[in-house]
Amino acid sequence: MAMESPWKAARDSPSKQLLWELSRLAVTQQEDLYERLDREAEEREAAHKTVLALSQARHEQVRRDAEIERDRLDRLEKQAIQDKERREAEARQEAENRREAAARQQEERRRQQAEQVRLEKRRAEERAEVAARAERAAAEERNAETARQQAEKDRHNAEAQRAKKAAQEAVVRRKAEEARKAEQASNASATRPTPESQPAFSTAQPRGESTARQTRLVRQEAEHQRYLEIHKNLKDLRKHMDQQAKQDPKLKAKMGDMRRNVRKSVGQILDGKPGANKKPVSVAVLKLSQSSSLVKQSDSIVATLQEAVKSFPEPVINLNNFIARPIPDTQGPALLVYLLNHFAKAVVSQFISEAAVAPKVAGPLGTIAMLVFSKKDFLINNISLVDVLIAKFHVRCPPLFGIYGDEKTAQGRTRLGWGREEGGGPWVSDQIQQSRLTGLGAGYAALSLRNFEKSPNTNPYPPYHFWQAVATILNVPAGEVTDTHMYLLRALLMNSETRFLEFFGDAAKKLLHVAVVEYPQRAAKGSVAAVVLSTLGDSMKRERKLYV
Repeated sequence: MAMESPWKAARDSPSKQLLWELSRLAVTQQEDLYERLDREAEEREAAHKTVLALSQARHEQVRRDAEIERDRLDRLEKQAIQDKERREAEARQEAENRREAAARQQEERRRQQAEQVRLEKRRAEERAEVAARAERAAAEERNAETARQQAEKDRHNAEAQRAKKAAQEAVVRRKAEEARKAEQASNASATRPTPESQPAFSTAQPRGESTARQTRLVRQEAEHQRYLEIHKNLKDLRKHMDQQAKQDPKLKAKMGDMRRNVRKSVGQILDGKPGANKKPVSVAVLKLSQSSSLVKQSDSIVATLQEAVKSFPEPVINLNNFIARPIPDTQGPALLVYLLNHFAKAVVSQFISEAAVAPKVAGPLGTIAMLVFSKKDFLINNISLVDVLIAKFHVRCPPLFGIYGDEKTAQGRTRLGWGREEGGGPWVSDQIQQSRLTGLGAGYAALSLRNFEKSPNTNPYPPYHFWQAVATILNVPAGEVTDTHMYLLRALLMNSETRFLEFFGDAAKKLLHVAVVEYPQRAAKGSVAAVVLSTLGDSMKRERKLYV
């Protein structure tokens, strides 16, 4: 409230009036000052409050940002802890897995080592058994030879005694005759001269063969004739099946396709297309290791034969006509035997054409052949029809089984299985025959030296047949050894000595020594075949460090 001046109403005096106005002016100025100060104070207060509000807002924003950052850092820390724990758990699991894998590997190694020890023990036992059999056979042979020599000595002594007795009797008869003639001459007017005396016997006697060898030759010949009979029966089977096909259109439609598929698959075993024999051996073998042709073609052959068994169980035939040792009441599907015959023929043809150029390729052919003839689907009463294949070897290469003759005569070449030109023409040349022997020998080794230890099937043609073939050739008397024996023996042993040693051990090494060192010395002087065989020993030393 404005201050009241005592001179406010003093209008009677100018000085009072002036004083009042001056005092009023002073009051007004003071009020204005106070009002201005109040207003400035209010403005400062408002500005201060605004600044405080802004500061508080900024502080609140900073606080919220700090909380957000703290939450983010908390999450990152928590995530880092979780990641660390996860990595540690994964590391522990990985370490555990490695320990378990190492334990499994160690267990597998122990199992494999135990299996290897078992297999080695089994091989050693088999080698020992084979060696024992070979030793017994050798002892029996020696005993038989000793008995033969004694019997021959006794025979010579008996013959000498008989000859001596006959000579004495002849002398007595001659003297009696001379006395009779002398008595007649004394009574005759003319005398006749006494005839000259003639020897009563010849001391030269042919040396007879030993009883044991003679028995072996008879047995070998009988076995050979049995396989030739099987081969003839197979030819008759082809004619029989042709007649059956004419009567059964379904059989006719399938039989030709199956036969062609089998022969085509055999022809494509080496590299999946014809003409494999044009490639060098190293390339062909390398291609075998890098392709699935072998599996593909074997699967094709097996599938075709399985289809034949399943789709055409009839007509049936007597299987005793196609196995070397017949058993009673054995019947089987004719189409299966028919196709196996064509399969065997194709395999042997491949041996002659392909393995003759590159003996190492006989291995895949032998593998598939033994796979087919050992497969349970194609066994009849658990009997393999592998004799169908072996019959082909008896026809093409009889010396494998102890049958041989003079290479210079037609009869001898027929006994040797010497090849002819197409259509039964003239004999093939020596060089072509040598090539045939190389292929057939390598093929026979590939068939008979197969290891079935890890196979669920039974070996249809065990390795002792290979031993018999080599031993049969080595037992040929020195005067009857031919170049055929030399070339064939080299083909059997070339590239197969390692497997031979695996099966027969030290006994095989001794036999190799006889084959490549001693046997060539039995050949005629200047024999090229003997020189070729003897170089096989040097090849074994150089390539396989094998000293025989």
